[in-house]
Amino acid sequence: MTGKGGFMDKSSPYIKMCESAKVIQKKWEPEFGDFFVSMSLGMDSPCQTITSDLEKKAAYLKTIKAVWLPRQDQLQEVVIENYATSLDLAIAFSNVLMGDNASYFDKFDSMEKLWFSFIMLEQYKRKWHEGEWVSL
Repeated sequence: MTGKGGFMDKSSPYIKMCESAKVIQKKWEPEFGDFFVSMSLGMDSPCQTITSDLEKKAAYLKTIKAVWLPRQDQLQEVVIENYATSLDLAIAFSNVLMGDNASYFDKFDSMEKLWFSFIMLEQYKRKWHEGEWVSL
């Protein structure tokens, strides 16, 4: 797991980023151990992990308005197919973070937020601004 102190980012800002990125949510193929929140309980609902066959079912997840909170490794899996090797992905990530957009990435305080923002910028040309993904 990743984030501050080695733990997954389950903060309200990360939940909002995930909930607002429908293009990423559509990529979710639920597996045991995946993190999600039930939006039917509101933004402050506790983060849960998939631990049963019922929770893996799309119909159940849709009923509770589940929002997937991808881990850092899952975010990397979303984009790895666009790069020849893992090293190429790491270099691209580093170049983007240290390039013209460096000040944009300064505001993200977890690896999940950094990777999520990298993917949204590189793949979908969107930036996180005032609580929503804005097209460039």
